[in-house]
Amino acid sequence: MNNSQTRRNLIARQSGEHCHDYAQVLIGWRGQMDCEFRQQAHRLSNGTAALVPASAEHLFEGLSDDSELLVIDLSAADPYIQALERACHLSFSETLFQRPEFISLSPEIIPLLDYAAGQLQRGKEQTNPVVSCQLVSLFMTQLCRSYSAQQAMPVANQRLRVAALDNIIDRRLAYPPDNAELANAMNLSESHFYYLCQRQLGMTPQRYMMCRRMQRAQFLVLNSQMPLVALAAEVGFADGSSFSRAYKNFFQQTPGKARRLHQQ
Repeated sequence: MNNSQTRRNLIARQSGEHCHDYAQVLIGWRGQMDCEFRQQAHRLSNGTAALVPASAEHLFEGLSDDSELLVIDLSAADPYIQALERACHLSFSETLFQRPEFISLSPEIIPLLDYAAGQLQRGKEQTNPVVSCQLVSLFMTQLCRSYSAQQAMPVANQRLRVAALDNIIDRRLAYPPDNAELANAMNLSESHFYYLCQRQLGMTPQRYMMCRRMQRAQFLVLNSQMPLVALAAEVGFADGSSFSRAYKNFFQQTPGKARRLHQQ
């Protein structure tokens, strides 16, 4: 793929696994879709997005008939993307797409989703190149601005209250909050909360929350007889299969096998 493009993708209730040699931005627009990488998973809906590096394996599952994404396929060979990287003083592969990430879009971007969807014709194989270039520029410029703002945030003496964060997460394991909810509960702006997590914990808020969920899941797997389907719901998974995949990615064995070995 030599040129970047923006498109609408009706997921509906489809599911599957993807891996491709170019980076993507998956933006929730209508309905909901579960997206899962090797060690983290999240539910995409209007205003949330997944940053998918090149060659990052990811599973997806649409949760309603109207589940639809706006997708940006990014070509590293695209001269326009290379010019945008120079203008923003960023290497996308080393910053935005260094690792899989789930993010909440800034308030400035969300109103643009309906505009972008209206410019794109669902089901068309090729979008007008001018329109596609315009939308790639629009969204990537906003993402670059958000990233740069987070990096430039003054550190001052503020530190994340990790014990308080743990308490909030642990009370919501069955219904994991998004970044905006966590930031609000911590009395921080979303961008500053994200920055503090990266600086102090070495990971994104959603990644840290997944660690908490998996720690609780491991305790229940090894120290209770709770059925795995009920256990999955206890730590915020819609079904046993998605929980089993996440557990295996995290601990290198399925929860059923871990329980059997522990009981021997």
